Amino acid sequence: MKFVEKIKLSAGRRALGKLPDASRMRSGSNFHDAQSIGIMYVDADERYFNKIKAFAKYLKDKFGVRHVRCVGFVNDSNKNLPIWQSQKLEFEYFTKDDLNWYLRPVQNVSKFIKEDFDILIDLTSGDQIPLNFIFKESKARMKVGLRDSLAARQCDFMIDLGDNPTIDKYLQNLDVYLSNPQIK
Repeated sequence: MKFVEKIKLSAGRRALGKLPDASRMRSGSNFHDAQSIGIMYVDADERYFNKIKAFAKYLKDKFGVRHVRCVGFVNDSNKNLPIWQSQKLEFEYFTKDDLNWYLRPVQNVSKFIKEDFDILIDLTSGDQIPLNFIFKESKARMKVGLRDSLAARQCDFMIDLGDNPTIDKYLQNLDVYLSNPQIK
């Protein structure tokens, strides 16, 4: 990692720590009760993107969730944007070009942050500063993320995947815990 990148990362963590938590109405929910779900992810490759897309479709088809919106962080410039990110119906993205010096997203995410989701799911390992800004600023009623991550302080529900976390294992655990209609 370059020296400037290390300084930006350090400044971003510091700015994130100073940012006050969003005032929000906290309430537990499950997939059966939720009307809107937000999903945050790092766009690594097309296969990963297709898993996220299939999970969003699964939430709509099986549980009748009306509104599933996803925002992905592409850790590259707009010029090198992957072709699969060209569709923007329910999937949005932001890139390095949309970040300020502190790695805080300043473009393309304001609507997502302001949206009052019943459940907001962080599908990252919690180490992405730009996504942590969105997670912290969101007014979602219930925030779900990984235990032992940087975003764990903002989580209302945490999942522990142990030493070997994978996206498949994470999605499976989300389904097991949040598809239970008795969890609220």
